Amino acid sequence: MRLSFGWIFIAFLMDLFSLFFLADAMGAWWTLLWVMSAMILGVLVILDAGDTLRSLGGIFATPSERMAAIKETPWMLLVGLLLFIPGVISDFLAILLWLPVLRTKVLRPKPSVGANASQSHASGAQTQGSHMQETVIIEGEYIEKPTGNLPPHH
Repeated sequence: MRLSFGWIFIAFLMDLFSLFFLADAMGAWWTLLWVMSAMILGVLVILDAGDTLRSLGGIFATPSERMAAIKETPWMLLVGLLLFIPGVISDFLAILLWLPVLRTKVLRPKPSVGANASQSHASGAQTQGSHMQETVIIEGEYIEKPTGNLPPHH
């Protein structure tokens, strides 16, 4: 099934019609409160994701923190956008994507099968249960050069 403008428009209309059912069940004022709260929360999530992206260049962030932020920020932007769109279905999807358990299942890299798995195992990958953990080995030589020949400004 190809995602096109027509499918997105139909999903948006279904999301708007879900508000009519919510208003019928809870009342118009509670539905308005729901929509406004979700929109404000969506804006706050989007602003928080933007702050996370701006802080990536900070000197205190470790490489693993930067990678985690790079992986999670697009998801948080999607959560904020889904919360900002008025509708019950989009809010439900946003809450599901906001849950860390579901997000880590979506973000977890899938282990390769066949030749790629044997190559990664031969290159130092260790298997622990069903997860692949890659070992990084850095080899090199250290040669100390005499400092007597260097000019004083070095």
